[in-house]
Amino acid sequence: MSLIFYAHPLSTYCAKVRIILKLKTIDFVEQLPLGGSYHSNAYHKLIAAGSVPAIQDGSFVLHDSDAIAEYLEDCCPVPTMRAPDSQQRAYHRSVARYHDTRLEPALRALFGFIGESEADRADAALSVLTDCLSRLANLVDPAPYLWAEQLCLSDCAYPTTLFMIQDVSAALGKTIELPAKLQAWQSALYEDQTIQQVVDDNRAAVAGWIDSKQKSKIT
Repeated sequence: MSLIFYAHPLSTYCAKVRIILKLKTIDFVEQLPLGGSYHSNAYHKLIAAGSVPAIQDGSFVLHDSDAIAEYLEDCCPVPTMRAPDSQQRAYHRSVARYHDTRLEPALRALFGFIGESEADRADAALSVLTDCLSRLANLVDPAPYLWAEQLCLSDCAYPTTLFMIQDVSAALGKTIELPAKLQAWQSALYEDQTIQQVVDDNRAAVAGWIDSKQKSKIT
């Protein structure tokens, strides 16, 4: 029986899990939350947290991208995506948490400005995001990945987010230049064909969402 992956095409958290599922060649079926939204009562009955991503593996259900990533690594350890050294593994987890608690929320703060006529209203939020990127560049040292030549779970959190930062800021008429270290990391991640496909699909979904938001503001 295939694992069921509940996801939304715009979510970077979902993209992270999607990348891991594909890199590990796990048999899965992706679908939108029950009822078409993670706000639906039907979905909440299955996934009490009411969030995406989530998985259903037989009778077992699990939410939260980090928890899912760890579960998938435990169940399908080939290819290995978790360092055996405890300190290195803890460091990788800290980088994943930085994405979820700092970088992604700073990016999401820009969403409400899409389609606004006064683009400068987003400047404060853009400044916070730029600072988060600078801190990230000091936190990581990819070579070319976080785990040298081996992709790890934490790498998978970042490719869609880094591209989305550039696409969303461009939609606001602004340019965010990634620090050189992050540009190199982004390029290395995008060279992987599995990651590239997930990134491209995510960017297409984001482009459609941006277009709809801009048109709705005009009308």
